[in-house]
Amino acid sequence: MERLETVVDLIDVAGQLPASTAVVPGGHRVEDLRLVESARDHGIVDRIVLVGDKGRISAAVDEVGIEIAAEDVVAADGDQQIAAATVELIEAGGVDIVLKGGISTPIINRHMLPLAIRPTVSLATVFDAAPLAGGRPMLMTDAGVTTVCNFGRLVDLIHNAVDVAQNVMGIPRPRVAVLSANEKQIASLPSTRIGLALARRRWSNAVVCGPLSFDLATDPSSAAVKGIPDLPGAEDVVGRADVLVCPGIDTANVLYKTIAAMNKFGAASLASITVGFPVPYIILSRSDSLETRLASVALCAVYAQRKGVADVKPRVADVNCRVAGAKRSGAPDELAQNSKTSGRESVVRRAAEAIGSPAEDVSLIVAELGSRTTVAAVRGGNTVDSSELDLRQITEIEQSDQDAIDAAADRVAKAIGSAFVAAGCEVDAIVLCGTLALSEPIRTALRRRVGRLAPVMVIEDTGRQTG
Repeated sequence: MERLETVVDLIDVAGQLPASTAVVPGGHRVEDLRLVESARDHGIVDRIVLVGDKGRISAAVDEVGIEIAAEDVVAADGDQQIAAATVELIEAGGVDIVLKGGISTPIINRHMLPLAIRPTVSLATVFDAAPLAGGRPMLMTDAGVTTVCNFGRLVDLIHNAVDVAQNVMGIPRPRVAVLSANEKQIASLPSTRIGLALARRRWSNAVVCGPLSFDLATDPSSAAVKGIPDLPGAEDVVGRADVLVCPGIDTANVLYKTIAAMNKFGAASLASITVGFPVPYIILSRSDSLETRLASVALCAVYAQRKGVADVKPRVADVNCRVAGAKRSGAPDELAQNSKTSGRESVVRRAAEAIGSPAEDVSLIVAELGSRTTVAAVRGGNTVDSSELDLRQITEIEQSDQDAIDAAADRVAKAIGSAFVAAGCEVDAIVLCGTLALSEPIRTALRRRVGRLAPVMVIEDTGRQTG
């Protein structure tokens, strides 16, 4: 695979690969139809499925003057039905790309999220800009999806970005810069602490360095003036970063909008892809230029064809994720401690597999939710701290008793917070398992309380009962 030389080259690259099938939920907007028709003219897509109101779709198709097969118009009334129909099409297979059309973004996202196959869904933007890094293509994340950028989230963002860099940009081992305002550790600047923790983490498929200022990450001349900082991976990454990981969505969005403004003057190009679903997902702004919109479709098509839409891993998401496991043994809550440890080790292995790292490299909070709940801090594959809670009362009440659920969630959340500190405050995920983890009200209550600490993962089968 040749290395990508410019972002607009994605259009030619996609046209040389097998054509993709694109689904447009809310497929009644004229500008979306013109976009997919342009993609069809370039050989990027060959089939376009439009979901929505048949009358509005028919009128838009007539206005644009494109050909859409009758069976490729899926009738649905209202955004909820459109979103549900889109999810059904994805689950049925044969879909390569989803392009959000005239539908509420929160509604389609809410329906899409349970399909997620990765712990974190994120936006990756491939760009080139004449004044930056000699105009070579780079990738930045996350300008539009991830609002809480804790350690675990940033680990996931790096995994997603590296995947795109390898499969689309042709970079076997990307150089990743975790951005901050300073390379030194500053207590009042959390991004410096997280950047260093990410750099110290073992990465099998990338070189990660942080914290790095933007100029040191992208400009070799800055390194000549400032020198190379004493950081893991600095020799490889400084001045040569392929991937820029912003410390938060604010920074990333400002950088994205700056590059988009440069694009309007012909000084930059960019394309974006939402990663973490079974198929690439495009959320475009109507203020994006036609070049950006077409390049984004091409980016998603290249990713889909090179990865293969069948490359589906166990679903792992913030919302009701499931990792298939062994049948429950039916053992009672009073299992011996060694049995508890064995069950926890199984959970850790499955969580690590879903995250994409060896068990010995992950830090987790494992909450085994049952009548007797155990919350454990796991670091390097080993339990470093644990506590037990008596939640027999929650197993005896109606799940509709929100006051009781909130009270129990408060107690578990406090234990998770304590374990978070014991794990070193750099946690890849909070893992919920056990019988009470099957309760959507309890999962929701816990996510609201601890979701800012780390991504929340639910493993529904652990090979034994926890309460």
